[in-house]
Amino acid sequence: MKIGVIGYGNMGEAFAKALKDMAEVLVHEIDEDKNHKALREGFGVAKELDFLVENTQWILLAVKPKDAVDVLNALKGKLEDKILISVVAGMKLSSIQELCESSKLIRLMPNINVLVRRAVIACAFGEVENEKRETFFNVFSACGNLYEIKEELFDLFTALAGSGPAFVFKFIHALALAGVRGGFSYEMAKSIALDTVLGSCQLLKSLGGHPEEWVTKVASPGGTTIEGIKTLEEKGFTGLVMECVERTSEKAKILL
Repeated sequence: MKIGVIGYGNMGEAFAKALKDMAEVLVHEIDEDKNHKALREGFGVAKELDFLVENTQWILLAVKPKDAVDVLNALKGKLEDKILISVVAGMKLSSIQELCESSKLIRLMPNINVLVRRAVIACAFGEVENEKRETFFNVFSACGNLYEIKEELFDLFTALAGSGPAFVFKFIHALALAGVRGGFSYEMAKSIALDTVLGSCQLLKSLGGHPEEWVTKVASPGGTTIEGIKTLEEKGFTGLVMECVERTSEKAKILL
């Protein structure tokens, strides 16, 4: 399989690197410095967009929203049976179809964790046949976990998973600062917090169950953990997180 990546910015580069073990990747980028970087990192570079289209079966559009319209207009009438995959923030399938005159489309909403091939990625399909959808899932699972959702849920997904890493980073930082306050160095406290979060996530994912069930297993009657849980609940921790996601989703509707 040959995949063309249009745009070698942060997201295009991350996807290219994640996909290189699954497919032959060809890059098209108008910035010469980024072209040189792609070459150094082992990717073929197509100086002309038409060359990339002619020599790949799947095309990943990873440009900024302000540049997407021009690129899609340039692709008009040239895609034929190609599959166009867009990671352009906020651009709906209907808009993409209108601009490039193709319905063989897949829209993605990835988060930053694609940088380590552990992304959470929403996907919505245009007129893509089942066989091609299966191929997509097989290949792009190299980038992380894929969730097929209704396109109208993309704003909420953006808040939950797209912005979610930032919320997790803030929580880890807060745990680390609590460790510093108690006497640990920041680096050691951060390492402890990271390992605690990673291990807890793996436990929940592997063993299943409701998160609150595990809270009760960790919190002994009259013990230290329940004292901390009481403080979180008094400060409205659960409601605060819910409001955080809700407001982020509302902002996404305005910006995207």
